[in-house]
Order: sequence, then C-alpha cells, then structure tokens
Amino acid sequence: MQRIAAIIPSFNSSRFIVKLIKEILRERDISQIVVVDDSSPDGTFRLVEKKFGRNKRVKLIVRRKKGGRGSAVVEGFTYALKNKNIDFLIEMDADFAHKPSDIPRFIEKASEFDAVFGSRYLKNGGTINYSLPRRIFSFLANSFISLILGISITDYTSGFRCYKRLVLESIDLSSIRSRGFIALSEIAYKIHKKGLRIGEIPIKVVYFEENESNFNFREIADAFVGILKIRFAKD
Repeated sequence: MQRIAAIIPSFNSSRFIVKLIKEILRERDISQIVVVDDSSPDGTFRLVEKKFGRNKRVKLIVRRKKGGRGSAVVEGFTYALKNKNIDFLIEMDADFAHKPSDIPRFIEKASEFDAVFGSRYLKNGGTINYSLPRRIFSFLANSFISLILGISITDYTSGFRCYKRLVLESIDLSSIRSRGFIALSEIAYKIHKKGLRIGEIPIKVVYFEENESNFNFREIADAFVGILKIRFAKD
C-alpha cells in the first residue's frame, strides 16, 4: 500500500473545494489532504473547516494573508512530511482544473521516476477553456524557461505533480524563494540539479472563469526575472 498526501494551495476556491476534497478522499491510498488557504475573502477556508473539520484525513492551514502559490505549497509539503508514513506527495490546484482520478496514473509512473509532472503538451494532453492570452503566455513561458533551465520536460508551469518523499526531503524546501507559480520551476530545477529523474504524463486541464480572475499579469512579468534568478543563484 502506497500512502499519499495531497497538497492543495487555495485562494477564493469556494465553488470547487468541497467537491474536490470529497473526490480526492475517494481515491485509493490517500492518507492525508493538506489545504493551505491564504484567508480567502470568499470563505474557502470556512467551508473546509465546516465540512471536514472533524475528518482526521483533512488538515486545514490558514495563513493570515496572500503569500502566493509557491510558499503555500512549500508549507503544505513541510507539514505533510512530518508524517513519516507518507510515501508520495501530490500537489494540485484547488479549482478542479486537475482531475483526482488522474492520481493513480501519477503513482504508477512514479515507479519509474523520482518525480512525475502532469503535462498539457504531451500527446493526449491538452487544455479546455484556455484563453488566448494564457495560451500565448504559456507558450512563451515554457519556451523561455526551457532555454534558461534546460530540463527535459515539456510543461514547466503545470501545478499537478507527484513527488516521492525522498525527493522533497533532499532539496531543502526552506530554500525555495519564489512566491508564485514560478516556484514550480524552482523546485523542478533543484530536483534536476540533484540528478533525480523527472517523468511526465499527459493531462487534460479544464479552466473555468474563476481561473481567469486569478491570472496575475504582474506576477507573470516578475516570473521572467525570477527564472534568471533561479538559474544563476549561488548554492
């Protein structure tokens, strides 16, 4: 039996969070769900507390202000790793863009690799309801990150990933400095530098209207600078 922890960074995800947690709990081998919420104005954290407050498999971490996806995921990983029985850690979005039913595919692929990333750009992968600005940015971002970091993966900005425990224990999570989604690339680069193996599986990602409202263009601009900092940072 493989024991899995699912890490869910959330912000204004009240429309989906309850259904998402219920579906994840149905998946085999899920030992723990860690929701890290940045005091969502729409009350996401209150919904989680109300619906799952007595469920020992669901842990809610509420942060006082919005700190970004990167730091939220790191905080979730750090908490989950305290449970020595956890073998794999899955990170996924809170807005149902990622399907809980794909989790077994990640675990199966992890028998060959140290970390497995979901990719929208492999054959049989794809996106639904993806706006033109996001398509353009995603293409430019992945092309730029690939050029700078040189990791053999197709989707640097996918937030649906699976890590073996030993991977996250080996990269010093406290050293992750990126705040937003660019932390995904920073973690990938640290794994790559350790010589660990990264695999990919195709995923289909559904984007809803709420996703668009969370599309922060200032964060996008900062991300390009952030990638250069990741690549040329001193160890």
